[in-house]
Amino acid sequence: MAKKINLTKKNILVSIHVIAICAWFGGTLSLLLLGFYLKNAHNGDQLIYTLSSMHVIDENLLKYPALATLITGILLSIWTQWGLVKYYWVVIKLVLTILIILLGIFFINDWFLFLVETAHNLGIKALDNQQFNTKWLSIIITGLFNLVCMCFMTVITYFKPFGKIKKKKATNPNGY
Repeated sequence: MAKKINLTKKNILVSIHVIAICAWFGGTLSLLLLGFYLKNAHNGDQLIYTLSSMHVIDENLLKYPALATLITGILLSIWTQWGLVKYYWVVIKLVLTILIILLGIFFINDWFLFLVETAHNLGIKALDNQQFNTKWLSIIITGLFNLVCMCFMTVITYFKPFGKIKKKKATNPNGY
């Protein structure tokens, strides 16, 4: 049986979890807004400044809050009655959280670095570059996907749909 925590410790952990997801959600939303704004840049300096602001948000309001959300979510799952793999809604939240984090690690970071490098090399002409626009659109679509996933996870946290995961009964290999 998993170790359970008292109500005060649980509430502290829930508070940290909620603050982390709010920071992560806000950071994602801010990154998206700046992503849309950068398409209206009037010169190379404004484009680079906007990308630099996006980088600060990525480093401080996406990575650390995402990690804090994952860690506190896992701790809440294993230290409460919900368990990590006892309910579908908990597993769905875990999978989506890991998916969003992996998208950031393996794709968004590379796309973002390409945008910054291209802006430094081409200045405002980067906005006319097809690869720049493709990577920009990929970041926008992924950001929107992340926001939808976070909203969905918030909803299932409160409604707790899909029920409990049923354990399969072990069958006797001899047939009885």
